[in-house]
Amino acid sequence: MKRHDPTRASLMVSLACMTLLGGYGVGAEPLQANSSRSREAESLRIVEGSKVTLQYVATVPGSTGIDYGNISEFIQGRHEIFPALEQEVVGMKPGEEKQVELSPEEGFGTHDEGKKMSVPRTLLPPGVKEGDVVQNELGHFATVAEVSDGMALLDYNHPLAGKPLVVQVKILKVENP
Repeated sequence: MKRHDPTRASLMVSLACMTLLGGYGVGAEPLQANSSRSREAESLRIVEGSKVTLQYVATVPGSTGIDYGNISEFIQGRHEIFPALEQEVVGMKPGEEKQVELSPEEGFGTHDEGKKMSVPRTLLPPGVKEGDVVQNELGHFATVAEVSDGMALLDYNHPLAGKPLVVQVKILKVENP
């Protein structure tokens, strides 16, 4: 097993598992109903098949250590992001922002005790400690939940499983089919 920096690995796992959305900034200015700019802006609203570029920040309420943010792209309707989040961005246009609260079930799911595994301590890198993130030979990440002299308990749940998320989304670009 390889040893990984827990912060970097958690971020990598989160971003790999979710193509979240969000960001900060100023909302779009109001549009005039009869202007050509209005018609153009209307055609840039997110619809089924839109290629969307967005910025997001995802946080766990009450936590100071988890704050993931990035710029990402997805195709609306292909379920490349959380379904509940995908529903929330329908109809949004570039410059618009929204805050979305996701339950654990809508995010990374509930914490599953069945995803924990005891392994001989000798299979882990030297110096590994509780809280470290390791990767097995298949590329799956696990958090070291407990370490004793002879054994270690690995937790293969996503680090955010069982936790609600607040996702701040900012739509940067919309390309419609």
